Amino acid sequence: MKNKIYLDTSIPSAYLDFSKPVRQLITQKWLEIESKNYSLYISTLTMVEINRTKKDSKKNTINNLINEYNCRQLEINEEAIELSKKYITHGAIPPKEVENSLHIAIATVNKITLLASWNFRHIVSINPIIKINQINNKFNHCSIQIGTLEIFVGSKYGKL
Repeated sequence: MKNKIYLDTSIPSAYLDFSKPVRQLITQKWLEIESKNYSLYISTLTMVEINRTKKDSKKNTINNLINEYNCRQLEINEEAIELSKKYITHGAIPPKEVENSLHIAIATVNKITLLASWNFRHIVSINPIIKINQINNKFNHCSIQIGTLEIFVGSKYGKL
């Protein structure tokens, strides 16, 4: 059985991010080669964020990637919203970062224990990760491993 991994919006976006060539290469190679070892998940929130992209060509390419790699789409539900609020009220995620909090909560309530992100400021950072897992434990949710694609075997394609 494949491991389930949730990809926040920064992952498909990085596929086309020419301003960060190493991150782009890792993302492209990980999707092309390593993603076959995982069941990939995104959420309706991911789609909302992608659809905010102003350039239609970029938006269409990202949507095509999501379809090409068979990303299953998860809904935002009441349980995820409540857990997201707990991440914020308990200081794991800043109040202005509701969408980041929701990504983590959506993965958690769907029992997806791996989350990939390129968001170093609010998601892939030791203090939020520790606090998120403390909150998950306190409210009887599974732990979640959060990291960049480098951690999920992408480091063989480059180092940031």
